[in-house]
Amino acid sequence: MQSVAEIEASPEVQNLRNRVSGFLNELIYPNEKILEKGGEEASRTFKAIQAEAKKRGLWALGLPKEIGGGGLEFMPYVFVNEIVGRSEYAIAGLGTHSAQDATMLHLYGNPEQKKRWLAPLVNGDIYPSFSMTEPEVSGADPTGLRTRAVQDGDEWVINGHKWFTSGANVAAFSTVMCVTEPDAPAHERFSMIVVPTDTKGYQIVRIVPVMGETSGGHCEIKYTD
Repeated sequence: MQSVAEIEASPEVQNLRNRVSGFLNELIYPNEKILEKGGEEASRTFKAIQAEAKKRGLWALGLPKEIGGGGLEFMPYVFVNEIVGRSEYAIAGLGTHSAQDATMLHLYGNPEQKKRWLAPLVNGDIYPSFSMTEPEVSGADPTGLRTRAVQDGDEWVINGHKWFTSGANVAAFSTVMCVTEPDAPAHERFSMIVVPTDTKGYQIVRIVPVMGETSGGHCEIKYTD
């Protein structure tokens, strides 16, 4: 079994680090001011960056090949991601922004969910968001969450108030963490339900400012029936 130092020093990892570093130097850093402003120019620039990442074989490196990723194993990806983390725009520019949500869908989604969301997500055509924290309780302690989902026939009906659902303003869906088994032990009460953002009763109240900035897209959301 290779040590961490051996993995980092391997020619494959060093080559990928150099390629990713060069990508940031050439395409990410020089365009950060444009991307920061938003708007049509930023959107065009971002799409061009993503297309070049795919062309260079640097797209979604940490995701499995069978869903359209680069198939890089966890520890090599750690050392590549160290480079990616040098710019807040690199993670989406290189297609690694969907890793958490795409992995969950890949492992646990049903065929219908995978068909609707997985390929577009990995390809960068749609964006996800994760809806867990709430304003009335401590976000650091999920056992206190109040959002509930109650089964009604073949559907789950969700009611609740969420806070800092990052990226919901541009997302195709939110994965909502909610109480579905209220009588279960504290850490076993929850389920995660995929909710399309165009669902009736899904309301983005506002983008919550953080130190006066709203560019992070951290949304306050109400789920009503």
